[in-house]
Amino acid sequence: AQAGHEIAISQEQMERIGINLVAVESAQSYVTDHLPARVSIPPQQARVISAPRGGLVTAMTAAASDEVAAGTILAHIESPGLVGLQRELLEAITQLRLAQAELERNERLHRTKTISEQIYLESRSSLDEAAALVDERRQVLKLAGMPPEAVANLEQARQMSSTLEVRSPIDGVVVEFPAVLGERVDDSAPLYRVARLEPLWLEISAPLDRLQGVQPGGSVEIPCDSGEARVELIGRNVDPANQTVLVRAEVKGAGNCLRPGQFIEVRLQLNSTVEQFRIPSSAITRIGDTPMVFVHEAAGFAPVSVKIIAREGQFSIVTGGLAAGWKVAASGIASIKAAWTGRDGG
Repeated sequence: AQAGHEIAISQEQMERIGINLVAVESAQSYVTDHLPARVSIPPQQARVISAPRGGLVTAMTAAASDEVAAGTILAHIESPGLVGLQRELLEAITQLRLAQAELERNERLHRTKTISEQIYLESRSSLDEAAALVDERRQVLKLAGMPPEAVANLEQARQMSSTLEVRSPIDGVVVEFPAVLGERVDDSAPLYRVARLEPLWLEISAPLDRLQGVQPGGSVEIPCDSGEARVELIGRNVDPANQTVLVRAEVKGAGNCLRPGQFIEVRLQLNSTVEQFRIPSSAITRIGDTPMVFVHEAAGFAPVSVKIIAREGQFSIVTGGLAAGWKVAASGIASIKAAWTGRDGG
């Protein structure tokens, strides 16, 4: 707490001791020290492209960092199982045609009272079942990687193929391709990972005691000439190993500077509703465990206790009984402290 009395030091003594005065600045907005951050891809912007059916990888048309458009063919797979699925569709179509012919025949017989209504209804039910089976076989082929136009061509030309074309579902960049040309892969084996790289995320490890003033939407300083980063999320969990909290920021327009997996240093902008001040760290001394500064007054200095909130290089952000524009001693602190403690019998 403020001592409530002045430490008498004249202007001449200040010059002789080498006491320099620095004005107290308001610091409602300031930035943290450099904090480690990892650049990552938002999960909603990435797709894992897998083999729809097991088979032999006979061609791969893209490599890491290649840009691909949605629909681009990335790989060819020779899949014997695909032929079986196509055969099942053609058989289902044949059964559908037979069921249709049977229904038309029974409709004519039913109109002439030659067959019972029960037989006629059974033929309608058989047609519905055959149509449902054809739809099912079509969907199975589409899930196996055959595009709709290829399925339609199969139904018309009735020519089967064992080659699957694996396509990119989105515009993006190839970030991984774990498959190897010439190897056999199982159903759903990963072949490629494609992602959009705009925007990116920064996963910042912020010490627990630096979170005061961090707010969603706050600015983040990044080591790039272009791009803008803003806080998107403040984690709720603390890493027990290092007592840090995840602060996630979204980065836009920094694609030429930042790359997924890169580690960088950033600074968070902090805002506070409590009045805060920026002073040189050299102006702070300690009396016991209490940080103190010496405020210049008419005939000397008055000790004022402060609380250190953060550090900015050679400056500290503090709260306490100060006001913007006041002047504090930034050098010669030991002499002022000695005069104060000596007079008080310390």
